[in-house]
Amino acid sequence: MLGNDVLRNRELSFTARGILGYLLSLPDGADEDVRKLADKNPRIGRKGIRDAVDELIAKRYYFRHTYRDDRGRVRTDTYVFDTPQDDFSPLPSIPGTGPATPGAAGRLPSVVKDLVSKNETKTPPTSPGTDTPGHEAEGGDERTSEAARLLSRLGALDSRLKLSARQAAALAPLAAEWLRRGVTVAELTDAMVQGLPPRVYSAAKLVGDRLRRKMPRPRREWKTYADCASPGCGRLLPAGQDSGICDVCAGIALPPMFAEPACEAEPGHDLLGHVTGAGAELIASIRARRAARA
Repeated sequence: MLGNDVLRNRELSFTARGILGYLLSLPDGADEDVRKLADKNPRIGRKGIRDAVDELIAKRYYFRHTYRDDRGRVRTDTYVFDTPQDDFSPLPSIPGTGPATPGAAGRLPSVVKDLVSKNETKTPPTSPGTDTPGHEAEGGDERTSEAARLLSRLGALDSRLKLSARQAAALAPLAAEWLRRGVTVAELTDAMVQGLPPRVYSAAKLVGDRLRRKMPRPRREWKTYADCASPGCGRLLPAGQDSGICDVCAGIALPPMFAEPACEAEPGHDLLGHVTGAGAELIASIRARRAARA
């Protein structure tokens, strides 16, 4: 999903906007460069693609980070964002020599598209337990990733709430706790956007304050009940039973109106004696089963 601010940005050409949308649609680690883009769009040509990419670089949607890996090879990682970044700085480069430093390294939030240019390695070597930039670690929290994407798009709804990728990642655990407590994405967005002051001096502080101060209580999980599958019955099944027939249709219990004893006002009076036809046959078979079990 792209905000209207990007799609309607007149400072970018249609070609630049199209390339930005295409790159953001790719998975992290995709192998894409100017030459490949030109091969896929021969009418635009390599120069047209390069000029469009330069527009994205000038408007801070597109960043390149060149460094030397532990084998001495030069690598260039490309980062693409759906909002302009004022304080973007890539992760520290991988050390050239020496043993790995203990401890887990930081990682970029999932809103960043990490592209790898051709003729370069696609995955930098990492030590066990270290996340790859632009990728989620195994067993990562999906709600935290979803929360980071949600916070990064607040600026598209209201420019006063524009957050950088690092700010969104820092606040993502708080927003993820909202989602864990049963709040929908729409409700969380409304809580952040509605009722803003006329002037916002720090979007990160305002969003963080609202996430902490308005934290809702966990919502109860309501029990669900299914209906009996017998035609014409419609009784509710016990909680946890999603299909099948009720105990009355199974012959285990009598309907509530025919429960025994039938009439306390007249001891010995049997209300079931007034039932005839198929109903009487059903009641007789239920009594026979009860007697057999006894």
